[in-house]
Amino acid sequence: MKRLIILVLLLSTTLHAAPTASDEILAALQTCIEKGKSAEPLTAQLEHMESAELKKLAIEIEKAWPRIRDQYLSALKGAAKTMSSGPAKNANQERIRTLRAQFQQVYALEEGPMKPLLHSKSMPAVAELQKLLLPSVDTVIQSGGASLAMLRKGANTLGGFRDEVLNAELSTTPSDAMATLSSAEKNAAEEISGLDRDGLKILLANEKIAKEQEIPAAEAKGIAECNLWRLLLGMQACVLDPKLCEAARGHSADMAEKGFFAHESPIPGKTSPWDRAAMAGTSASGENIYMGSTDPHGANEGWFFSPGHHKNMFSPGQARIGLGNSGVHWTQMFGR
Repeated sequence: MKRLIILVLLLSTTLHAAPTASDEILAALQTCIEKGKSAEPLTAQLEHMESAELKKLAIEIEKAWPRIRDQYLSALKGAAKTMSSGPAKNANQERIRTLRAQFQQVYALEEGPMKPLLHSKSMPAVAELQKLLLPSVDTVIQSGGASLAMLRKGANTLGGFRDEVLNAELSTTPSDAMATLSSAEKNAAEEISGLDRDGLKILLANEKIAKEQEIPAAEAKGIAECNLWRLLLGMQACVLDPKLCEAARGHSADMAEKGFFAHESPIPGKTSPWDRAAMAGTSASGENIYMGSTDPHGANEGWFFSPGHHKNMFSPGQARIGLGNSGVHWTQMFGR
C-alpha cells in the first residue's frame, strides 16, 4: 500500500533537473505518507510558496487524490461487507438474540429484584447490542486489520494536505477531501446496521417532525436516545407526538415554578397526566418525571435504572412519545 501511494505521486510528477518547490513538497509528502507521519509541518510552508508553484502542486496532488481515495474506500466497503456476512454475521445474530432475551428476563421481574440487575445486566446488554447493531467506523477499520488502517492513514494524510493546498491557492475546486472521507466512512458503517428498517424510518420522520414543530434540540435528542434503545432491543420506535411534548414541557415548567415533584399537579385542569395530555389535544398511556440534570441523557439514564420508569420506557405497547424540559426538570410521556 505504501509503495502504491508513493508510485502514484511519483508517476504524476514531472521530473525536473533541478527540483522546484512543489517537487520538494511532494517528495516530503511521500515521506510523511510512507512513515505514517503528519503532514502538518508541510502545511506551514504553503503560505510562502509562489502562486505558480502552488498551482503546480495542486495539479499534481489532484491527479493522485482520486486513486488513493478510491483504493481506501473500496477496501473499507470490503471490510464492512465481510463483517455483515458469513460466520461473523451468524455469530452476531446469535449473540443479539441472547442479549435481547437477557434484557427481557430482567424486564419481566418484580421491581425489587429487578433494580440491581438493571445495572449489571440490562444496560450492559444495551451497550453490547449497540456495538453489534451499530458498528462504529473504528470497529469497521479494526476488522480490516493493519492494511486497512494503513490505507486510511495514507488517505487522510493526502486528503488533508490536498484541502490545505486548495485553500492556500484560493482554488475554486472544493476543498472537500476530508468531508468526503468522513461521509463515506459513516455510510459504510450505517449500511451494515442491523436495526429494523421501519424503525429507522420512524427516527428519520421524527427528526423532520422535530424540525417542523420547532421541538427544542435537547428534547428531540432525548426522544431519539430512548427510541434507539428500543430499536436495539428489537422493539418498535415511538412516533414523536408534539402535543405530548407540549404537555410534558408544561408539567416540567409547572414543577420548576411551583416547587413540587409529582405526577399529580396542584394546577387546576392539569391534575393527572391524562388531564395534561387532553389539554394539549392528545392522549397519554404513561408518564415519567425526573429532576437533577439539564442533559436529556441524564434523565433517560435515571429512568432506565428506576424499575417503574424503566417498565414505562420499554413497554411494547407504547406507540407515541413526548419529552418536555424546564431547567433540571424533565417529563417523558407515552401514548398508545
